[in-house]
Amino acid sequence: MNVLITGGAGNLGSRLVVPLVRRGDRVILLDMRPKPHVESDEFRDVKLIQGDLADRDVLAATVRTHSIEGIFHLGAVLSSAAEDRPYDAWRVNMDGMLNVLDAARFYCVKRVVFSSTVATYGSGLADPLLVDAPQWPVSLYGVTKVAGERLGVYYHHRFGLDFRAVRLPAVVAPRGAGGGVSAFCSAAFEECVLKREYEFYVKPTTRAPMLYIADAVRGLLDLYDAPEQNLTRRVYNIAGINPSAEELAGTIQRNLPEVRITYSPDPVRTSIVESWPCRIDDSDARRDWNWKANWDLERMAGEIIEVLQSELAS
Repeated sequence: MNVLITGGAGNLGSRLVVPLVRRGDRVILLDMRPKPHVESDEFRDVKLIQGDLADRDVLAATVRTHSIEGIFHLGAVLSSAAEDRPYDAWRVNMDGMLNVLDAARFYCVKRVVFSSTVATYGSGLADPLLVDAPQWPVSLYGVTKVAGERLGVYYHHRFGLDFRAVRLPAVVAPRGAGGGVSAFCSAAFEECVLKREYEFYVKPTTRAPMLYIADAVRGLLDLYDAPEQNLTRRVYNIAGINPSAEELAGTIQRNLPEVRITYSPDPVRTSIVESWPCRIDDSDARRDWNWKANWDLERMAGEIIEVLQSELAS
């Protein structure tokens, strides 16, 4: 199958390449970046096209020229960057979403899987968070993701497009820190391994829903592969873990006792993170496509630290 990953050079997209190639898919990446965030042997036969999601012609030409059959739409301006560059975020996240859906519709793409986020919800909701809880996000990133979900569902009902979406918690990975407000979840590991210290920009008690990168990749693939007749909805929540910053710090310090961890909460970023739900009801995904997170905090921390130490030693 010919698969397009938008945002394919990013943290999540570049890691999704590996299982797709290993199962025999031909993978095309579309991204503004000139090289993948993480590379492996599987990239030998992967084509990376530098292009802007908001450029309708580039996206249409990519889908048409490479006879794309499935799309993982992961490309976006993330939360922190969106607050700094709102017009760019709106153009990429909104125009890009419309361009992806139109290209899929016009060129008969079989399926589109969209990476949404728990940042589509606001504060003051029930705990655990139900999938159909009101979505009143406090960040522009969350606003654009809600709109993207609704647009995708509209294309499903209006044009019959097989649109599927998953709301991801903060995705944690080795060298996974990026432009999102949740970057501290990955940056804490990287800074502690490389510099032996880290200063959290959230409060010690701030909790964030998190998911290890391996679980996030598997969630996207499992949703893509789920039989159509099993699905009871178009947009799903999935859950992983929900440690506080001090619990995350404690796990790091058990693996790296010599590191120094401090806190200097940034009011804007802290308020965004604390608006997110902590516990997430993912029972629909468990029922419809057998979703289950495999990585707990201790296992995740050990894996990330081992990978970063190995890279540092090489």
